[in-house]
Amino acid sequence: MLRHLIVKNFAILEELEVSFEDGMNVLTGETGAGKSLLIGAIGLLLGDRADTDVVRTGAESAEVSGLFSPLNKAVEEVLTKQGISLEEDGLLIKRRVSKDKGNLIKVNGEAVTLAELRKITRRLADIHTQHDTKRLINPETYLALLDGYDETISGLLEAYRTVRKDYLEAYEAHEGLLQKRQATEEKADLLRFQADELHSHELKKGEEEELENRLKALKNFDEIYRSLAKASSALDEKGALENIYEAKDALEEAARYDKGQLEKAQRIESAYLELDDIRQSLADELASLDFDPGELDRLETRKHTLETLKRKYQKTVDELVDYQEEIAETLSDAETFDERITAAEKRLKASHADIRKKAEHLSEARKKAARAIETRMEDELSVLELQEAAFEIRLTRELPEDERNRDAFRSEGIDRVDFLLSTNKGEPRKPLRQIASGGELSRIMLALKTLLVKQETLNLMVFDEIDTGVSGFVAAQVAKKMHELAKDVQVLSITHLPQVAAAADTHYLIHKESGEERTAAHVRPLDETGRIDELAKMISGDEVTERAKASAKDLLK
Repeated sequence: MLRHLIVKNFAILEELEVSFEDGMNVLTGETGAGKSLLIGAIGLLLGDRADTDVVRTGAESAEVSGLFSPLNKAVEEVLTKQGISLEEDGLLIKRRVSKDKGNLIKVNGEAVTLAELRKITRRLADIHTQHDTKRLINPETYLALLDGYDETISGLLEAYRTVRKDYLEAYEAHEGLLQKRQATEEKADLLRFQADELHSHELKKGEEEELENRLKALKNFDEIYRSLAKASSALDEKGALENIYEAKDALEEAARYDKGQLEKAQRIESAYLELDDIRQSLADELASLDFDPGELDRLETRKHTLETLKRKYQKTVDELVDYQEEIAETLSDAETFDERITAAEKRLKASHADIRKKAEHLSEARKKAARAIETRMEDELSVLELQEAAFEIRLTRELPEDERNRDAFRSEGIDRVDFLLSTNKGEPRKPLRQIASGGELSRIMLALKTLLVKQETLNLMVFDEIDTGVSGFVAAQVAKKMHELAKDVQVLSITHLPQVAAAADTHYLIHKESGEERTAAHVRPLDETGRIDELAKMISGDEVTERAKASAKDLLK
């Protein structure tokens, strides 16, 4: 059960603290007083996504905390698996939503992710909003409603999705090889021609740079020769190196008396030897230097060839070398396509057999759950004044033999489901979305929620105006059903119906108060007098009459 709730800076809920009781709790109040906001705050505790828009204007963050106790064994098991300590007080969940800081979720003092929180609260509570009733006219949501009835289905669905992932990977691998083989076969002749052409030119990485450097040297031969000759002459000039060698000898003589001069002598000797080697290299280079017009022509021709290839292939020379390797690899792969495709097809067939088996198991479990729901729904709907109603869950499925028919294996399985209803004896069942009124939808959803509670061990059921669209005697039956439900689980319900409010074990009033600058919502439990006044207001409107009070007292009996 939700024992205690604290809400701070959550829209108009500036600072709200309320304790809830066992059994059936109802919240009433004028439209806009903050009832749905309170449900939204509880939704955060149960794992709804946070929106910074809920942070009260002027505040840095909104905070919601709730204490749940006692806990069912399923929740305790999840907490143990997640390494969260079990406290004597119960389960304390805290959420903080910040405008510009990180959001925070804590369970019994331990920080958890949103996914981890949802694993805990999935077995703790169920929350129904006005949007949920609309789901009954949207077939896309039916599988989720059906799957929620039997907890074993979630495990089968997870196993199916795991196998589906492998199947889709095998399908993509097989399809990719088929497409690659076809593409390779279509351009194989072109690839072979390109491979032969590029191979004939013996391309090398870095060749362009070497070629440019050599061409530049040949085109400036005279300038290079003059510069080398000038450098050689300077080194050969009488005394140029001899003076350096004499300086070395002089320092060695000085080192006989001052050892500190020896290091300088050694450095001069090293420089002398290096310069002498350079002088000799220059002399040899000048002796062998020769201008070859033929080489210049060959290099110019090579440059033109490379430029032509670059324009043709729209690639640099280095990229053309890489492209050669790609072509060779592609043509080599083409020789093994049949072998690889055979292996991929074998894998695809095996994974297809697996997914068919998992899909069929999931489908059979859903069929069993559907039949159980149909049987029990007749009793539930009868209590809610739909005695003649015939409810059907129609399942259709496609289980293809062809392993390449992947579209049949959707994320949610191979089943398609529709909810059908007949409200009058002898009338054919028709899709719910076509014939059900708002009041009928509310009662059908309440019946489904009742089955959910009976099937699972939950601590809390939250209803946000699930009684919309009903009145009079039907409203009284809805109230009776909710009160009966509250014997097995704590019920927290927002309602505008006096019949439902009167059936509650505890009645809370939410109201707004406007200060000088801000408006804030408050909630308080009502005593017997307060309940009579509030019910009378719900019956007659703003003007509370004695007759309305008398009716309110009758409802509370």
